[in-house]
Amino acid sequence: MHSVECKKAHSWTSGRTFGKAVVGALLLMGVSGTALAQNMVVRSTGPSAKSYPAGKKLASNVRITLKKLDSVTILSKSGTRVLKGPGTFSLGKTASRQSNSSTRFASFINNRGTSRARTGAVRSAGVTAVNTAPKNPNLWYLDVTKGGKFCVADANALVLWRPDYTGSATASIVEPNNGAVTQVAWRKGNPLKSWPKSSAPLTNGASYRLIGSNVEKSVEVNFVMLGQAPENLDQAAEMLIANGCQSQLDLLVETLDDGSATEASQG
Repeated sequence: MHSVECKKAHSWTSGRTFGKAVVGALLLMGVSGTALAQNMVVRSTGPSAKSYPAGKKLASNVRITLKKLDSVTILSKSGTRVLKGPGTFSLGKTASRQSNSSTRFASFINNRGTSRARTGAVRSAGVTAVNTAPKNPNLWYLDVTKGGKFCVADANALVLWRPDYTGSATASIVEPNNGAVTQVAWRKGNPLKSWPKSSAPLTNGASYRLIGSNVEKSVEVNFVMLGQAPENLDQAAEMLIANGCQSQLDLLVETLDDGSATEASQG
């Protein structure tokens, strides 16, 4: 009887140890899977574009083989990286930059951002300063020169942004179904204006035409109301891709590409 009890006790202990091992392995697999899935395709062109559609997630240990004319832009915690074919690339080897884009661009994806873009000046020794075009400082500011689908994270905080704010300007917001017109005005030097939500309600699928006084052509904007605002860059990219908000996705990629993103080394 004693030997039987010992055997049962040993069996229970072994089972408990095995159970812990299994749980530990599953947790490890889960953590590893989360850690490895840290690269997302945000732009892809060329013969292999179908294999790397926007939104596809890639593990850091993945090797990508690209053909001639292929170009794949990947978003990661260190920013964006552009892989250009032909060649085989290791994502692990291309993730050498240590800058934390999630922190660096927190204000850019924060819908409460209030920064105002200013025209910058680039100077070089013996060269006259050259003004650079202002850049939209917030992912959720609606550029009055861009049409197409626009994702709204907060209907109560939508802001119109104009790239040329050297003087005063106006814009007409036209509801295409009934022709109702709402006009907004900017003062000289101010690039921002709150969307007139009382006279131009924002609903999912709502469409408006924007006609700016100093814009070359009018644009039509189709609004997509997001259920919740993204908390990080990955979520922002996923939502923009899933809802077809291309102009915002382009802005996100351009903002993350600070000029240090280059062709990846073959590995």
